Amino acid sequence: MSNSNNAGGGSTGNKETKDAEEQKKKVVTKYDRKVQRRKEQKAKDERDRKIGMITGIVIVAALVCFIASFPIRTFLTLNGAYITVDGEKVSRVEYDYYYNISMNNYLSGDGAWLYYAGLDLSGDLSQQMYSEDMSFKDFFDEMAVDLIKQNKALAKEARGAGFEFDTDGNYKEYMETLREYVSEEGITAKAYLSSMYGPYATESRIKPYVKELMYANAYYESIVSAMTFTQDEIQQYYDEHKNSYDLVDYRLSTVSAELPKEPTELADPVETAAPAEGTEGGEAGEYEPSEAEIAKAMEIAKTEADKLEKTVKTEGEQTTGVAYSDLAYLLRDWMFSEERKAGDTTVIEDTANNRYYVLAFEKRYRTEAVTADARVVTTSSGNGQEILDEWKSGEATEESFAQLCDKYNDPTFAPAEGGLYKELFVSRLSGELKEWISDSSRAAGDTAVISPAEDTYSYVIYYIAPGRAEWIVDIENMLKADQASEYIEKLIENVSVEDKKGNLNYLKVYAQREENAGSEGNNSPEDTTPTEAPGEQ
Repeated sequence: MSNSNNAGGGSTGNKETKDAEEQKKKVVTKYDRKVQRRKEQKAKDERDRKIGMITGIVIVAALVCFIASFPIRTFLTLNGAYITVDGEKVSRVEYDYYYNISMNNYLSGDGAWLYYAGLDLSGDLSQQMYSEDMSFKDFFDEMAVDLIKQNKALAKEARGAGFEFDTDGNYKEYMETLREYVSEEGITAKAYLSSMYGPYATESRIKPYVKELMYANAYYESIVSAMTFTQDEIQQYYDEHKNSYDLVDYRLSTVSAELPKEPTELADPVETAAPAEGTEGGEAGEYEPSEAEIAKAMEIAKTEADKLEKTVKTEGEQTTGVAYSDLAYLLRDWMFSEERKAGDTTVIEDTANNRYYVLAFEKRYRTEAVTADARVVTTSSGNGQEILDEWKSGEATEESFAQLCDKYNDPTFAPAEGGLYKELFVSRLSGELKEWISDSSRAAGDTAVISPAEDTYSYVIYYIAPGRAEWIVDIENMLKADQASEYIEKLIENVSVEDKKGNLNYLKVYAQREENAGSEGNNSPEDTTPTEAPGEQ
């Protein structure tokens, strides 16, 4: 069960709509289990399997092995500047920490498609190309540097603003959770950390980076939480993006052209030729109609479609609650036109599929579905009813239910302290969960154990109250995302990155691109007159 109303922003890897308490509890470990599941499916060598369900990706290049064999080189690696960000040196240990966070976070989310594109995490990423001139290592290097810049800038601003956060307490809680996790998996904290954050990572070495990340994230969450928008601003955004929030009801009939399955008088002339080698008597495949035959079939279909247009308002198949993005491409503009009114009909040609759509517009509207607040215990142990009975036998209050959430929820899955889901998008749930929460008779304090047949988990739910309309929350999240991105972009626009040792190849790639663009812009080798930028000509 997940709250799907989060919207992305230019952040430190967290989405601004998460409850701030989530970051206070588990800043780094949220995606541990996600990466664990991917690891179980993708791992190929025996060593990783023997470690157990360790999360993360181990990137150990030959150079690392070479350096690690020499104490003096190891010292320089741990304490020297791998790169410099905003005048502050970043050691190899710190860089690896951010590199792995960036990569794992991306691969467990938006980057899952890379596996299907042939990405081999067990191989040398510098030899696997993300684009024509950039390797996957270059791609992840750039993400890592961006994350370092953001967190350094956030932490710096937070300190300047006197921002207070219990970093020590949260770090202690994080380590307690980590030790409990590795104990259950039968591995050591050292093995976990080196696998998660690089070969040089140990608890003492990465401690300052974990704490700085926690501090920066907490400050960022406070900034986002403080963002407010008026109803007029929300309404204005809606008016400018109605297609993203409105639904339509309509009726539809489809008329497909009946294409000939064998040549007619309109067929293209066929040259007589000997049967191809390996065929029996020139045996042919499915007949491909000529353009003239297709045109004739479409003409007949159009006549039928025109007839159906007269009755489609009553006899067409009715479809309700369809979003702009879910409509066939050819139907979108007509269906969502501002000029559209109830009773309008039309016939739209689909040449790619040799058919006609006969449409009758009924209405366009904005869904007023509301969000809900609830507390949830997510369990895969088949003990949902036992948990609910335990609650009923006690004080049976919301507070006591929250305590059970903390007791039984896996901390890597729990949305926040006390299993709290705020402004849960009910319309994005399915099956029994959606039916139970959206029931019009639902009242504060209602509880249930729901075990969807298609799910491996059971949910023990405590209903708190309905929230605001989903469209309002969604737009507010979008506005926060836009404002958060602008805030981050402005914050890091002057943050410098120095790579004196040439560790960041992606910087060379960008430099080469600029050089190539400059060369292509010159009229001749001797012409030094500045040329117009692309798009300005």
